[in-house]
Amino acid sequence: MLCPHCKQDLELVRGEQFNVLRCSACAGSFYPHDEFQRCLEFARTLPQEQLSLDELIGTKPVAARDRVTHGTLCPACREHLEPFNYGYDSNVILGRCPVCSGLWAEPGDIERIVRYLKGHPVLDHLAEGLGDQEREKAVLQRTLERSKVKLAIPLFTFLPMSTAGQLQYRPLMTWALIGLNVLLFILWRDVFLAIAVVPAEIMRGERLYTLITHQFAHVSLSHLVGNMLFLLAFGDRVEDRIGLFRFLAIYVLIGVVAGLAHVFVVEHSTVPCLGASGAISGVMGLYLILFPKTTVRVVLIWIAVPVPAVLYLAAWFAMQMLIPFDSNIAVAAHLGGFFAGVCAGAVVRALRVGQPPRPSPETKEIAQPSQD
Repeated sequence: MLCPHCKQDLELVRGEQFNVLRCSACAGSFYPHDEFQRCLEFARTLPQEQLSLDELIGTKPVAARDRVTHGTLCPACREHLEPFNYGYDSNVILGRCPVCSGLWAEPGDIERIVRYLKGHPVLDHLAEGLGDQEREKAVLQRTLERSKVKLAIPLFTFLPMSTAGQLQYRPLMTWALIGLNVLLFILWRDVFLAIAVVPAEIMRGERLYTLITHQFAHVSLSHLVGNMLFLLAFGDRVEDRIGLFRFLAIYVLIGVVAGLAHVFVVEHSTVPCLGASGAISGVMGLYLILFPKTTVRVVLIWIAVPVPAVLYLAAWFAMQMLIPFDSNIAVAAHLGGFFAGVCAGAVVRALRVGQPPRPSPETKEIAQPSQD
């Protein structure tokens, strides 16, 4: 048999599981009927070679007429070979004899077909990454939709604007936390899913750091504004009482406890959870224990109305209890953070931590007995 290009005799090469006729001049190969399939089955069992992306992606598909001309003859029966694309989409063009079904392969064709069949590890990884991005976009969209419901909670219980009483120090840590949350929302919103708590992962001991990082991310502007208003309203006086570094430590610790409470309630969930709600709920619990006789100024139809802190926080707690645990709102994180804050407040009062608060007009008014 002669090589269809070089017109030289083809040499018979006996493999472990197949036979092939090869040209020593151009390295082309002719596979008689069924031998090509046996060759591929054997080649697929060999270790996969690494191939650079430039070589794999940068190679343009070769037109069939450029690889196998109409004048190329089958080495076995001397019929014209018909070009065809192996697998219909591999872009590896072979020559096939319409009479004996023998196949002619140019040098490198077998390797390319094997990689086509087995896949390439780098490209497979890229494909998985693209799939992950699409899934993350879908999860982010669902999370954004859920966050719209959360705005109804502070509106129902009235938005707190400030708490009564003068401060001894500027609430630097409270402002710093608000600034950090706003900055992350503006600059690094795209990475929020990477720092969100996923209950199923936490239960497997994976990405435990997200119990901290999730406290500083918000998925929507309404989510951010609502949480920051609550933090500013209750955090300034709590920080003024216990000090900025103690406030930061307790804030983060309560956020971790709130995250764990959510994880234990929906331990198999793969839905990301993020936001400062749990930590801020803990600040509200601290406030309830440290300043039970103060008032909270809330906005009611564009008017600031003073409401006793105990009554306001009781209404907020009752609202949380009305929300089902299996809803789209992390109620367990809110309640877990609140109870953690109450416990922290009891410890602070028992140990007399921090500076005693200044008496305020509202406090005096509530504390003084009636003159009637």
